[in-house]
Amino acid sequence: MTTAGMDKAGKPHQPKGHSMQAAGTSGARPETPRVKTTETTETTETASDVQVVSFAAPAPFYAKWTCTSVDTALLVAISLVALVVRCYRLSVPDQVVFDEVHFGKFAGKYLNGTYFYDLHPPLAKMMFAAAGRLSGYDGVFDFKSIGLDYVAAGVPYVGMRLMPAILGAVTVPASYVTARACGYGIDTAVLASFLVCFENGLVTQSRLILLDSPLVFFTVLSLAAWAMFWTKQRQPFSRPWWFWLVATGALMGCAASCKWVGLFLFPVVGLSTIVDLWDKIADRSLTPARWGAHFAARAFGLLAVPLAVYLFWFQVHFALLHKTSDAAGMMSAEFQTTLAGGLNVTTDRDVFYGSEIRIKSTNARSGYLHSHSHAWQHTKGSGQQQVTIYGHADENNLWVVEPAFNTTVDTSNGPVPVAGGAVVRLRHKTTGKYLHSHDKRPALSSQDTKFELSGYGFDNFAGDSNDNFRLDILAGDRSEPGSDKHVQAIYTRFRLIHANLNCAVYNSQKKLPKWAFEQIETNCMRNCMPRMSTWHVEYARLPGTQESTSAERPPQASYRRLGLWGKIAEYNRLMADSNGSLTGDHPFAARPQHWPWLRRGTAYWGGRGRVIYQLGNPLIWWGSLAAVLLFALVRSVLFVLDKRRIHPGLAGQRARYFSAAGFFVVAWACHYVPFFLMGRELFIHHYFPALWMAVLVLAFTLDLFTAGVPRSVRLAAYVAVGAAVLYAFAVFSHITYASVWTKDACLKSKWLRTWDFDCEHAIGGARSTDPPPSSSPAAEAAAAEAPAKAVPVPVVADKKVDLGDVDDTVPAAAEAIDNALVPEIGEAYVQEFNPDKKPDEETSEVAADGPLPSKLEDPTAVRAGQASPVQAPQSVAADLGRKSDQPATGAGEENVEEKDRHEEL
Repeated sequence: MTTAGMDKAGKPHQPKGHSMQAAGTSGARPETPRVKTTETTETTETASDVQVVSFAAPAPFYAKWTCTSVDTALLVAISLVALVVRCYRLSVPDQVVFDEVHFGKFAGKYLNGTYFYDLHPPLAKMMFAAAGRLSGYDGVFDFKSIGLDYVAAGVPYVGMRLMPAILGAVTVPASYVTARACGYGIDTAVLASFLVCFENGLVTQSRLILLDSPLVFFTVLSLAAWAMFWTKQRQPFSRPWWFWLVATGALMGCAASCKWVGLFLFPVVGLSTIVDLWDKIADRSLTPARWGAHFAARAFGLLAVPLAVYLFWFQVHFALLHKTSDAAGMMSAEFQTTLAGGLNVTTDRDVFYGSEIRIKSTNARSGYLHSHSHAWQHTKGSGQQQVTIYGHADENNLWVVEPAFNTTVDTSNGPVPVAGGAVVRLRHKTTGKYLHSHDKRPALSSQDTKFELSGYGFDNFAGDSNDNFRLDILAGDRSEPGSDKHVQAIYTRFRLIHANLNCAVYNSQKKLPKWAFEQIETNCMRNCMPRMSTWHVEYARLPGTQESTSAERPPQASYRRLGLWGKIAEYNRLMADSNGSLTGDHPFAARPQHWPWLRRGTAYWGGRGRVIYQLGNPLIWWGSLAAVLLFALVRSVLFVLDKRRIHPGLAGQRARYFSAAGFFVVAWACHYVPFFLMGRELFIHHYFPALWMAVLVLAFTLDLFTAGVPRSVRLAAYVAVGAAVLYAFAVFSHITYASVWTKDACLKSKWLRTWDFDCEHAIGGARSTDPPPSSSPAAEAAAAEAPAKAVPVPVVADKKVDLGDVDDTVPAAAEAIDNALVPEIGEAYVQEFNPDKKPDEETSEVAADGPLPSKLEDPTAVRAGQASPVQAPQSVAADLGRKSDQPATGAGEENVEEKDRHEEL
């Protein structure tokens, strides 16, 4: 009598080789090839008797795979097929598609050296810039909207799209290598690469100027290198061992340098490393010093190397983007001083009573405390003069520091510096109004902890105590003595606290309506944290001071230039803030629970008779999900059976399946589960790295279930799976390659009702005027030459807008939301304030006694007492996903409309 998984001699089956340790494996990793197996005596109970059997704990397996001539020939063939699949009809469509709006534009910025900001790390964008340069792109074409014609503009877009297509093609042979390095045979490795090759979603993503193709490329290569590293475990510290270890770390750094999703590789490889080092403790052949060497080598290769790579690409990024631009307004003043033509401020250092000062928001970088002779127009307001935040330095930003109401300062012995804790008044220089707050709600909130800020005063009126603000110093510059005691321009950070209401002058980061010139709201808020209520003086001058010679001039202050480390730290902090604020209700956003079963995709582009819709191969998606769930089930069942001293060997594949499939199930979970913790807007392409890992689990699962059958049956099963996958790929190839199809074929392709690709663009649809298709190539060529239009995704309240209906619906949508078109791309980088939407409980309506100005002011003129129109530096974040005719933001700022419940943070 034998136990499952044992041979007749009572020994477990020992499949050849395995490469990685993951869920389901145990045992020490040997330092030498000599491996001993410890046998234990166990009993197996049956209905008739109790038999004593010998069970051996599974020993660790190491694949000794090296690339043979057969492997080489197959890799060449697989690579050629993958290139054909990725590059077929690469020139279609010849228009800007989806997020090419952003990443094509960023490539041009690199080529002309103009600074921009994006919420993703720089490597993938720099790769597109390099592809553009090699293709002849000069950086002039601006990619400003979906549907722009590449051919008419002479843009070498095919060369730029070729780069991600090649990267996507490389992931196919890399999948073969990964499977072989995990100890699987040629047939299973070919199957894994076949599944990756004909996955529609990965194909679609790799044919456009989008960041996810480089991300998936580096993710796949990172785990392929890690699998190869495990094939060298019998040769620790050899050259191949070091090569694959360092290569894994470098590729992980590149993945993280494309998008932060690449950081999910670190827990994957980290968990595998921790288990390995823990098991090595049990290996008595390892001395403590040798174990320490293993630890140090992995720390260097898997932590130090990725960090160095990540920092290196940022250094290249900053070296290329050396010229200032409007987008530099996103960054701190210290950062802007490092750019050619950037901010260069020199001002009097000390602030005295009577000084004229310009006050700037420190952390939000929205601009300056500002006022103009226009009244608040909201219904619950006071109707007094508006106080806002404005992005440009002009005369309406100047305030004069005066003592508190009904107090004086003795200046007989010279100017008196303003000390921390002093109660002051700020008089607007051009209008004479005092900064003022009272028990009135601000324009964009009805919370009772927020109060309106206004300019108040009139002739022969001395003001009142509601003009008093306490100046609380938060920090000074250590290199400037006294900056933490007295207010110094540039160096002192402070808050303005209303003396009566005990509220702080606060930057809400919300854009005001047009009657406030779409500038940024500031109010007085109780119980707010300092981050958005911190200010500093950027300009100070005491009238009457001598400036004739340097000896007579007062001490000066200027911003200090940030070094490389400071720039990297600031940029990454801003990326974290931007990613956290990506909230919205984009019509094609999808939550993580919908990804694995492919509930819906994302519309990319639509033309007459053709669409591009990001949808995966459903058989691969559903099969890979089933494989992941099946692994969890099998692992759980065998865990229970092991407790009952029943040890199924799974046809001799147990150890390899648990180790290889278990590793990639853990990798899948690490790349999928964290998205449930994110409140930001998400899309189906965020699932692609996890999808590749699930596809490998599918291939390994098929190998397991065909391990005990004759080889001919096994090959027939693989061929059947491949044929089904190829059929599904062909069915959905029309929305992958933007090829012409009919409305009937489109409707039949909707296997799920939730798949909302637009069949009205197909031949015979309402938005296609082409004649019925013919089977001849000439008919398809004629349809392909028909002009196509952009596919914006308008969101109009209570009105359903069909995808791609750009002739009538979009103008109506634009009119409905007052020309503030919603983003027409998949990933909404910012959410701008809609002046026609109720921000809390009230609308931004015009009060009966406060008519709107007859016209906006001259944007190039600065008039005393007049509002400064929206002329702020336009940040890239404020411009992303927005048509060129959308209103400006009023500041070089993210323009994220924070929810009131989060403003205290």
